[in-house]
Amino acid sequence: MTVQDGSDTGDQANSLPTPQTAADFSFPVTPYDIQLQFMQRLFETIENRQFAIFESPTGTGKSLSIICGALTWLARNAERPKATAGRGAGAGSEKDRGGRMAGEPDWVVAFENKRVAEEEEEEEDGGSAAAAEKYRRWVVATRRREAGERRAARARGYRSGGAPGTESTAAANMAAATKRSADTAAGGPNGAGNASDSDGCVVDAYYSDTGASKGGAAECLEDGPVKYSEDVRRLLERRTANKPYYDDGDSQDEAEAAPSGPPEEPSATKVFYASRTHSQLQQFVREVKRTRFAAGDSPIRCVTLGSRAQLCTSDRARQQSGGSAHSLNEVCAEMQQPNGRAKRCAFLPAQRTPMLDFKDAVGRRVMDIEELAREGRRLAVCSYYGARESVRAAHVVALPYNMLLSRAAREAMGLSLKGNVVIVDEAHNLVDTILAIHSVSLDCATVGALLELLQRYLARYWRRLKGSNTVYIRQAIALLRAFDRFMKQCSAQATNAVVSVGEFLERARADHINVFKIDRYLRVSRLGRKLNMFAEPDKGIAGGGLESGNQRAAKRERLAGKAAGGKAGPSGAEEPDRARSPAAAVAAFEAFIECIGNPSRAGARLAINVNGKKEVELKYLLLDPSESFGEICKDARAVVLAGGTMKPANDAIEQLLPGLRTDLCRMLDPANARIFAWSHVVAPSHVCAQVVSAGPTGVPLRFALQDQADGARLREAGGALAALCSVVPGGVVVFFPSYALLRRMLAEWSAAGIVGRISRKKPVFAEASSGQPGRSHGDDVLAEYSRQVRAPGSAGAVLLSVVGGRLSEGINFSDELGRAVVMVGVPYPNLASPELAERLAYYESQGDASSARPGAGCSEAAAFRMGPRGRELYESLCMRAVNQSVGRAIRHRGDYAAIVFLDCRYAEPQIAGKLPAWITGGSSSSGSSVVPCSPFGPALANIASFFKRDFTDGC
Repeated sequence: MTVQDGSDTGDQANSLPTPQTAADFSFPVTPYDIQLQFMQRLFETIENRQFAIFESPTGTGKSLSIICGALTWLARNAERPKATAGRGAGAGSEKDRGGRMAGEPDWVVAFENKRVAEEEEEEEDGGSAAAAEKYRRWVVATRRREAGERRAARARGYRSGGAPGTESTAAANMAAATKRSADTAAGGPNGAGNASDSDGCVVDAYYSDTGASKGGAAECLEDGPVKYSEDVRRLLERRTANKPYYDDGDSQDEAEAAPSGPPEEPSATKVFYASRTHSQLQQFVREVKRTRFAAGDSPIRCVTLGSRAQLCTSDRARQQSGGSAHSLNEVCAEMQQPNGRAKRCAFLPAQRTPMLDFKDAVGRRVMDIEELAREGRRLAVCSYYGARESVRAAHVVALPYNMLLSRAAREAMGLSLKGNVVIVDEAHNLVDTILAIHSVSLDCATVGALLELLQRYLARYWRRLKGSNTVYIRQAIALLRAFDRFMKQCSAQATNAVVSVGEFLERARADHINVFKIDRYLRVSRLGRKLNMFAEPDKGIAGGGLESGNQRAAKRERLAGKAAGGKAGPSGAEEPDRARSPAAAVAAFEAFIECIGNPSRAGARLAINVNGKKEVELKYLLLDPSESFGEICKDARAVVLAGGTMKPANDAIEQLLPGLRTDLCRMLDPANARIFAWSHVVAPSHVCAQVVSAGPTGVPLRFALQDQADGARLREAGGALAALCSVVPGGVVVFFPSYALLRRMLAEWSAAGIVGRISRKKPVFAEASSGQPGRSHGDDVLAEYSRQVRAPGSAGAVLLSVVGGRLSEGINFSDELGRAVVMVGVPYPNLASPELAERLAYYESQGDASSARPGAGCSEAAAFRMGPRGRELYESLCMRAVNQSVGRAIRHRGDYAAIVFLDCRYAEPQIAGKLPAWITGGSSSSGSSVVPCSPFGPALANIASFFKRDFTDGC
């Protein structure tokens, strides 16, 4: 999918007209003008299959506008004739394909047209009434058959002396049904299900030509020297499982309900809504409940996806995991194995009826993630898998960023974006999020410990490994040895570097190893689970630990010292045990080699980091997000990025959709592009923006890196803040570029008595970094600050925070909590970071072909010689963080606040031009600053005059 202009690319005769009134959108309250415009533009974007960016400041009702605009399109699209409702999703019309394939041979164009036509026909059949009726009949037959099985089980329990219907009898019957299901899956009571504990550690037979892993009853097909063809093997598997050689599942209801599997459930056209946190997803679902779409006898089906940590119903699994999210995943996987040590999870019953009941509950009312978890407990079924099972029939799927932006996560969750609408909220950091999700680290401790464990595993089980297991485990060991040898060399040299993936493999002498096949083997064979059982046979996967020989020796020394009454560590406190489980280590290894499996991939580098202890970490860096994001755009009908502060957007569009680079100026023209930005709903008189160029004594306020050691400047900023506190009512939130500068200024202010002067007017609270012991963090300091500001008779308080810290995003400083936001300095990213230097250099290289690009591993000096494109990205990274921080203050239409910039650089045109329109009062055609800039005296008088106004009018 490409970014398109405002013209409709669909079938004009069948296109949906844009609703014109709030009633047409079923908006629950009287909307602001910008809300109606937002819904109309969103409706048009979805209908025309476009990519768009929507900027609507916080407090303007963005979430409700998204819901009503998108769900109105869903409702009207469902009423449209099926022949045009979903056609062309992600692929475009035949005319569009012809245009894109200009110059290709006729047979290539004909083949592509036929392929797309077949896909569209399959989509229509999947959503047809016939498919829906077939699935409905299967559900009815399944419920009838399983009800009969439950009646028979109760009768057997009654004849054996138990009271029918009691909880204990029902539990026993469920356990028996579970056991029968597990025996069947394992090849019968006498099959692999009765294997010894040692057998459970052996991976199933694996065959490299097909990537297939055969386990359970199918292993008997591979015991002999004869290697059967795939067709014969498949036939024998069906015979071994007592399944018919033919499929007559459509003959009658009982056959439709047979254990061979249900027919595919028709998939509804849906909206995927992604946001950063679960609290934001909960807020979104609460807004959905306010609309008519969640009311009535047939509300929309809305499901929220989350991790097992949010949705797991089993208390036993949570206890065994010890609070670790990865351990919980492994415990859950083990509790589903028919021949595993762990008792089968009681919330995954053998019968399908409980899961069908859960899906019906999702269809009856809209539930957030906490309500889904409670519903699972009520029905005694797994909420995590219940939510996944409910996706196909859902109209709205709310999910966190990582599940949407990672292809592996989408495949694991069974999510298909094809023909559906994707809306990413809070998308200001979308590029950074994509790069972070696809960046993977591997440290030397994990490599060494995993190498030792694999060697011990192979030495013990090599005679019992079937198929190609021995070959691939040896190759994995060889690859780990190469990594270990390379890391030891880097540790001896103690130098950081950034290299290409191909250069890394060559220097590690691993370029002859097929890492792609090793990665596939590790995933298919599930070797990590077997290593968990092998590492700690007494504790299973819950207590599995992965430690190298040196780690075990160090741990014994610590325990011996503790037993002798000595100190457990250098600081007198016992050192934390950071050893990860074998499954987690294998997962980290899998993720790393998956990334390096394509050495020629553009926009990828490998950072080699050596810390002070000479411990080496390899970090795969993705520099180009367009490939990952392009997969989403290719499949989805429409993609919408929404946020309160999307500005600046130019570099984000270039990185996400590189095809626009040649025509960027036209696409950024609001008359052509689907890029919309609205001002705030507050009146301009409710915002006072001021750049302060000099302090109370005339010392210039400029806090570049080289200026941050100047004590006079630091004290000048403190004096300015003390004076501001005398004219600003309520709370004052101050943001610094870094924790280091915050600590340095706070120390300087304390020594000069400035903190005491401020505290006499307003108590001072400071956010601490995670590395500072004995200090309040995040929620604690925010709660203390809020209590002080809202206390009766309080004059307010001062909160010192950091841009990009825990209090700079997602926090509501409305009304008296944030009557002023003060920005001290400009939070440019650290140019000394090799990773940032590589990202800037890569972005620079994607512009003018003649641009000089520093080579891999470019130094800080090279980074400072960045060209105009690199400088633009560098400033955009900074200003997006600034805009997020200053947006914490104005949160609703009646709110008011002062925005004060204590750094003269905010008056520079390239910086001021990237501030939100609701602060600057609109863009300036000349590019000059539209934020008033003056020395401290006039600036303080302007701010004092602002707070003397009457803000009760104009709301």
